[in-house]
Amino acid sequence: MVERTRKGRKSRSSARYGPRYGRKSRKLVADIEELAKAFYDCPQCGRIKVKRDSSSIWSCRKCGYTFAGGAFVPVTSLGQSVSRSVKRTLDVE
Repeated sequence: MVERTRKGRKSRSSARYGPRYGRKSRKLVADIEELAKAFYDCPQCGRIKVKRDSSSIWSCRKCGYTFAGGAFVPVTSLGQSVSRSVKRTLDVE
C-alpha cells in the first residue's frame, strides 16, 4: 500500500529569501517569526489572546492589558528566574 504524505505548507516564512543566506540562517529566522506571531495566554484574564504589538510590547486582544516582555515571546526564561528570586526575597522579609 502506498503511504500518502501529509498535505500542508512546505515552505515557511523565510521562503521569501529563496536560496540566499544559507539554510541555517533562514531556519532561525522562520523559528523566531513563528514565535513572534503566535498567540499567548494573558496574565490578566487568562485567555489565549496576547499578540506582539512591537518589540517587547505585548497586548491582550480581549481585555486590553498591555505589558512589556521579551522581544519575541512575552515571558523569557531569564525574566522568569528573576521574578522567582524577587518573589523569594520579598517572602523572606
